[in-house]
Amino acid sequence: MTSEVLIIANSMIGDVIMTTGAIGELVRRHPGSHFTVVCSPGTRLLFSGLPGQSTIVPLVKQKHGRHWLDLFRCMGMRRWEAIYDFRGTMFSRFLRGPRSRPRRGSSGALEHKVVEASSILGPETNPASPVIWMTEEVAADVPSEIRAAGDDILVLGPGASRIGKAWPVDRFARAAAMLTAVGGPMENALVVAVGGPMDRAAAQAIRGLLAGTSFLDMTGADLLKTSAVMRRARLFVGNDSGMMHLSAASGAPTLGLFGPTDERLYGPWGDRSAAVRPADVGFIFGKTSKTVSTTHSQMESLQVEAVMAAAEGLLAR
Repeated sequence: MTSEVLIIANSMIGDVIMTTGAIGELVRRHPGSHFTVVCSPGTRLLFSGLPGQSTIVPLVKQKHGRHWLDLFRCMGMRRWEAIYDFRGTMFSRFLRGPRSRPRRGSSGALEHKVVEASSILGPETNPASPVIWMTEEVAADVPSEIRAAGDDILVLGPGASRIGKAWPVDRFARAAAMLTAVGGPMENALVVAVGGPMDRAAAQAIRGLLAGTSFLDMTGADLLKTSAVMRRARLFVGNDSGMMHLSAASGAPTLGLFGPTDERLYGPWGDRSAAVRPADVGFIFGKTSKTVSTTHSQMESLQVEAVMAAAEGLLAR
């Protein structure tokens, strides 16, 4: 009889991506087991290529937490070989089987979320770098403009979960124009905007400011198609967001733009990544909800020149 392993994933795209390395290691540690992954509908696609046998259960939020009650009705009587709860929910405490969760950093501790996620693997375990699982067929399924551009691709991520983390779109356009100008470090590169459907207005505003520049709007594309494009990019420049983490996990040189959030916790992971922030913007260590404005951008003092210097430094690596 096949052993059953349960994974309760985070809900936000970036948070899920930062756990994928640890989840991949868990799959390796339970060979032959069947994995049930509970995740948000928006992150379901990230698990579609999970190695081994798996069932993906999208958890649709309901009022008064009824989604957890419905889930318990489906899973409460099952015996699990192991339960890995990346969200640290109360729900997992009522299930049958040994339960593990990441070690949460103590107040004031500086521990990147990738390191925190990897702590579920046990003490003295090296951080497991995020990955994006996809088939070669999916990786090859990109627009014709992308294939024609080769690796001369600049990807922009102008969206963010809150306006406080969003760099002004006119500055994205100026930076892209400078990078792709004649004599620039990415001369004549194709500029690609990525994000969700809600980021389409920002992408179109950037397009309007980039007269004469090759531009492709991929906002609204699914996560795997976006990742396949990022794999081919020479550079990604974007706000602290799920797109930034998707880029870093896809292997693109990734420059994250930070302000009210802490890049030491949430920065793009890997030696092909960097972060830049305005010097005069502070943040409170702790939950993002305590630091990020819902009414105005906290990125106004991040100048194009600083982003250009950081981008050129990353390209030079």
